[in-house]
Amino acid sequence: MEKRIILTVACMAIFFEALDVSVLNMALPGMQTYFHFGPDAIQWVQTVYVLMYAGFVLLGGRLSDTMGRRKIFITGAILFVLASLGAGFSMSFAWLLTCRGLQGLGVALAIPAAMAIISHTFTVPAEKNRAFGIFGAMAGIGFATGLAIGGLISAWMGWQWVFFINVPVIGVAILLAYRFIPHDQQPAVKQDSNLLSGVLITLLLMLTAWLIHDLGHIAAHPAGFGLLLVALLTAGIYFVKRERVHASPLVDFDLFRLKGVITGNIGATLLGSTFLPYIFLLTLYLQEVLGFSSSTAGLLLFPFSILSGLISKYMLPHLFHRLGVTRTGIAGSCFMLAGILFFALSYFTAWHLPFMLLAVLCINSLGMSITFPAITILAIQEVPEAQHGLASGINGTCNAMGGGLGLSLVGLMMQLAVVNQWNSYAAGLAVLALIATGAILQLYRFWWRQSAATAGQLVKIPS
Repeated sequence: MEKRIILTVACMAIFFEALDVSVLNMALPGMQTYFHFGPDAIQWVQTVYVLMYAGFVLLGGRLSDTMGRRKIFITGAILFVLASLGAGFSMSFAWLLTCRGLQGLGVALAIPAAMAIISHTFTVPAEKNRAFGIFGAMAGIGFATGLAIGGLISAWMGWQWVFFINVPVIGVAILLAYRFIPHDQQPAVKQDSNLLSGVLITLLLMLTAWLIHDLGHIAAHPAGFGLLLVALLTAGIYFVKRERVHASPLVDFDLFRLKGVITGNIGATLLGSTFLPYIFLLTLYLQEVLGFSSSTAGLLLFPFSILSGLISKYMLPHLFHRLGVTRTGIAGSCFMLAGILFFALSYFTAWHLPFMLLAVLCINSLGMSITFPAITILAIQEVPEAQHGLASGINGTCNAMGGGLGLSLVGLMMQLAVVNQWNSYAAGLAVLALIATGAILQLYRFWWRQSAATAGQLVKIPS
């Protein structure tokens, strides 16, 4: 019973972290009206959260391994609650962005600690994979549910409540964590938390996102762009050199010798760079092209959120049992690609709504609910338990980095489309289709190598 409560606490955290990424999209029009900011600022409400999460989640994983899983989880959860309250009471756009950044920092501490808690609690391999599958599924459900809930909340209660809903639920999770998660054991040797590397990687991600976002304006200010590029390369080289000689590196590069870790983290990057821009495009499409209000869009999407939960509970375990983790990830990625193609058909044919519903079914209900748990397990299962916090931090960094960079890339392509009089939706969807195809190919390549290695072990070499 206690194990189930601990898993529930961890799942509550990942669900609301994922929910917070997507729930905001339907509330953006209300925020835009309230703060009077332009369309260019919309992206940064999301991007600052995603990049702060991506930048500090490695440090969160490191701290959970060195300072204690329970302590870091509770600290991150408290920070997330306080930042959510601050965002809900925002009186200026600058304060909102500050609170969004603090929300990202809070989940950067809490999520890798939650994954390390699961790993420490469930020690039997089959039991551990099942727990991580449930954990990943809750993230997928959170991503898929956010659009529906965000539309309903922003229409009926106001945009502030997309932040206020975090407070009671995460508050309960904090109380349960105090009660049921075992106290941390002090490590035999105290290790350096390496805060500077955490700040450096955040700076690198911010610079990368800004450069991608600014590619369309190189001709207007080439010198400034060149200086930013030099700063990015200099900081990147210094970060790698520092990590290789530091006594307590933030990134253990030896982990990347594990094929499953590489595949899981590439998959997380590609999934993030597909799903977050898809949400951005879907929000614009539903409200600007199909003319739905936020409440109508929320009601339309809500059944698909329920369906994603049912798929995670009843379908996903059977897929893992029948196909294994890697082929389950391939199946989920195929659903993601199919959803993008249905999205394109919705835009370019007369059957807008039927194809749109098929796109939401494939991506929100099937794709995320299946793919996210699979790549989470791939990124963790080969890693020694003592480094599960770090490994989960790397996985979270890759997913969040993919989301932030994917948003910047799609935004760039849509800018270029307007300048060159192309169709902006076609440009954005073409980018997403290429990314989703790459996700399928890299998972298939890993599965084929696994199969070849297994077959080679079964072949008896004659003496």
